[in-house]
Amino acid sequence: MFSRVGVGWVYEGFFGVDVPEDVEVDVVLVTHHHERHVAGARKAKRVVINPIEYGMATDLERALRYAEVVLRRAGAPRDAKTRVSVGSFKGAVYRFTAGWVDLGDLSVRVIPCGSHTWGHTCFGVENVIFVGDLDSWIVSVHTFINVVAALRGMRGYMAYTGNGDRVPMEEYVESLTSRFKKLAERYVECVGEKTPYRIALCARGSGDVLRLSEEGIAFVKYLAEGGHVKIVSSSPYVVKPI
Repeated sequence: MFSRVGVGWVYEGFFGVDVPEDVEVDVVLVTHHHERHVAGARKAKRVVINPIEYGMATDLERALRYAEVVLRRAGAPRDAKTRVSVGSFKGAVYRFTAGWVDLGDLSVRVIPCGSHTWGHTCFGVENVIFVGDLDSWIVSVHTFINVVAALRGMRGYMAYTGNGDRVPMEEYVESLTSRFKKLAERYVECVGEKTPYRIALCARGSGDVLRLSEEGIAFVKYLAEGGHVKIVSSSPYVVKPI
């Protein structure tokens, strides 16, 4: 029924989720704006995408401003460069935050899952949930926790991931929970690095400067609310262990 293509999936040549540029389908569902997930949607006849993700995928000024603010507040190196990729969509764009979309005989459930990016979206088709990159970088820890809790209630579904895995939802949720616990522990161990960027670099080991900065800020706020650190400055964020 569903075929793997790049980081996405195609349903019998009818519609796709996060399809690459060289795959032609009439309708593309986009989980988030990162270029490898949105490339194929740019030439599709119809696109379903979250409004926030649409803005980040099409508005260069907005994308650059967002990156500038995040890098500055995370305390990233001043000479750090991050690649921003934007472009237009040739077909009709339907911007949804939640609800249902009818595609011929199929109804697609639009599920807010904004934790990998702010408007990250999951899509439900029959007994399948396309989860995109939920198991990757995190921009909001509390949102991630809420998304995992919501997915935990979807027993009997299969999770189709951006990594090409097809696993029962229960197994996928346990994997997310285990990974998050280990990641949070690493962040706690790294709070002595003081700024979100350096804390994230310590916790992750490496990564794109914008991804490190986004996640570093998310965990600094989470750890401050949990009583692990105190935020002593916010531009850039600077913390001290408690």
